[in-house]
Amino acid sequence: MIQDPDGPPSPYDALAEAPVTPWTSHAELRDAPFELLARRLMTPAAQAALDELRTVPGRLLVDLFLYDVDVAAELPGAVEEIDRLLAGATGPDAGEPLSDEAVARLLDELIRFDVGDA
Repeated sequence: MIQDPDGPPSPYDALAEAPVTPWTSHAELRDAPFELLARRLMTPAAQAALDELRTVPGRLLVDLFLYDVDVAAELPGAVEEIDRLLAGATGPDAGEPLSDEAVARLLDELIRFDVGDA
Protein backbone atom coordinates (compact mmCIF):
# COMPACT_ATOMS: atom_id res chain seq x y z
CA MET A 1 0.00 0.00 0.00
CA ILE A 2 1.10 3.53 -0.65
CA GLN A 3 0.12 6.81 0.90
CA ASP A 4 0.80 10.30 -0.34
CA PRO A 5 3.05 11.91 2.30
CA ASP A 6 1.83 15.37 1.25
CA GLY A 7 -1.84 14.37 1.22
CA PRO A 8 -4.36 14.36 4.04
CA PRO A 9 -4.16 11.54 6.58
CA SER A 10 -5.94 8.34 5.67
CA PRO A 11 -9.25 7.58 7.39
CA TYR A 12 -7.58 4.36 8.48
CA ASP A 13 -4.98 6.39 10.39
CA ALA A 14 -7.74 8.20 12.27
CA LEU A 15 -9.36 4.85 13.14
CA ALA A 16 -6.21 2.90 14.00
CA GLU A 17 -7.18 2.77 17.68
CA ALA A 18 -10.47 1.00 16.85
CA PRO A 19 -8.59 -0.91 15.07
CA VAL A 20 -9.83 -0.35 11.51
CA THR A 21 -7.67 -1.30 8.54
CA PRO A 22 -8.33 -1.87 4.82
CA TRP A 23 -8.88 -5.53 5.73
CA THR A 24 -11.62 -4.76 8.26
CA SER A 25 -14.95 -6.23 7.17
CA HIS A 26 -18.00 -4.02 6.79
CA ALA A 27 -19.61 -5.70 9.83
CA GLU A 28 -16.53 -4.94 11.93
CA LEU A 29 -16.55 -1.36 10.66
CA ARG A 30 -20.14 -0.96 11.89
CA ASP A 31 -18.92 -1.89 15.40
CA ALA A 32 -15.99 0.56 15.33
CA PRO A 33 -17.97 3.55 16.70
CA PHE A 34 -18.86 1.55 19.80
CA GLU A 35 -15.21 0.63 20.34
CA LEU A 36 -14.17 4.26 19.93
CA LEU A 37 -16.91 5.50 22.27
CA ALA A 38 -16.08 2.90 24.91
CA ARG A 39 -12.43 3.94 24.85
CA ARG A 40 -13.33 7.67 24.75
CA LEU A 41 -11.58 8.03 21.39
CA MET A 42 -14.49 9.31 19.31
CA THR A 43 -13.13 12.58 17.97
CA PRO A 44 -14.38 14.75 15.11
CA ALA A 45 -11.56 13.29 12.97
CA ALA A 46 -12.62 9.74 13.85
CA GLN A 47 -16.26 10.56 13.08
CA ALA A 48 -15.30 12.06 9.72
CA ALA A 49 -13.21 8.97 8.93
CA LEU A 50 -16.12 6.68 9.81
CA ASP A 51 -18.44 8.73 7.61
CA GLU A 52 -15.95 8.42 4.75
CA LEU A 53 -15.71 4.62 5.08
CA ARG A 54 -19.34 3.89 5.97
CA THR A 55 -20.67 3.58 2.40
CA VAL A 56 -19.40 1.16 -0.21
CA PRO A 57 -18.63 3.90 -2.79
CA GLY A 58 -16.87 5.97 -0.13
CA ARG A 59 -14.76 3.06 1.04
CA LEU A 60 -13.91 2.00 -2.50
CA LEU A 61 -12.77 5.52 -3.28
CA VAL A 62 -10.52 5.60 -0.18
CA ASP A 63 -9.15 2.12 -0.88
CA LEU A 64 -8.56 2.87 -4.56
CA PHE A 65 -5.67 5.17 -3.72
CA LEU A 66 -3.98 2.72 -1.32
CA TYR A 67 -2.72 0.35 -3.99
CA ASP A 68 -0.18 0.96 -6.73
CA VAL A 69 -1.66 -0.80 -9.76
CA ASP A 70 -0.12 -0.82 -13.21
CA VAL A 71 -3.38 -0.71 -15.19
CA ALA A 72 -1.65 -1.18 -18.55
CA ALA A 73 0.00 -4.38 -17.33
CA GLU A 74 -3.08 -5.74 -15.52
CA LEU A 75 -5.79 -4.95 -18.09
CA PRO A 76 -4.96 -7.66 -20.68
CA GLY A 77 -5.07 -10.38 -18.02
CA ALA A 78 -8.35 -9.04 -16.65
CA VAL A 79 -9.89 -9.00 -20.14
CA GLU A 80 -8.74 -12.59 -20.73
CA GLU A 81 -10.24 -13.67 -17.40
CA ILE A 82 -13.56 -11.97 -18.15
CA ASP A 83 -13.67 -13.53 -21.62
CA ARG A 84 -12.88 -16.96 -20.10
CA LEU A 85 -15.67 -16.59 -17.55
CA LEU A 86 -18.15 -15.37 -20.16
CA ALA A 87 -17.25 -18.26 -22.48
CA GLY A 88 -18.14 -20.72 -19.72
CA ALA A 89 -21.34 -18.89 -18.79
CA THR A 90 -24.62 -20.73 -19.08
CA GLY A 91 -28.20 -19.77 -18.51
CA PRO A 92 -30.60 -17.25 -19.99
CA ASP A 93 -28.11 -14.34 -19.93
CA ALA A 94 -25.19 -16.25 -21.51
CA GLY A 95 -24.30 -15.23 -25.01
CA GLU A 96 -21.65 -13.69 -27.19
CA PRO A 97 -18.96 -11.62 -25.48
CA LEU A 98 -19.80 -7.93 -25.30
CA SER A 99 -18.36 -5.53 -27.85
CA ASP A 100 -15.75 -3.03 -26.68
CA GLU A 101 -18.36 -0.27 -26.95
CA ALA A 102 -20.87 -2.22 -24.86
CA VAL A 103 -18.22 -2.95 -22.22
CA ALA A 104 -17.24 0.74 -22.06
CA ARG A 105 -20.91 1.77 -21.73
CA LEU A 106 -21.51 -0.82 -18.99
CA LEU A 107 -18.42 0.27 -17.07
CA ASP A 108 -19.45 3.90 -17.40
CA GLU A 109 -22.82 3.04 -15.84
CA LEU A 110 -21.32 0.88 -13.09
CA ILE A 111 -18.44 3.09 -12.02
CA ARG A 112 -20.09 6.11 -10.55
CA PHE A 113 -18.94 7.49 -7.24
CA ASP A 114 -21.19 9.84 -5.33
CA VAL A 115 -18.60 11.51 -3.14
CA GLY A 116 -20.85 14.41 -2.20
CA ASP A 117 -19.66 17.92 -1.58
CA ALA A 118 -15.97 18.14 -0.85
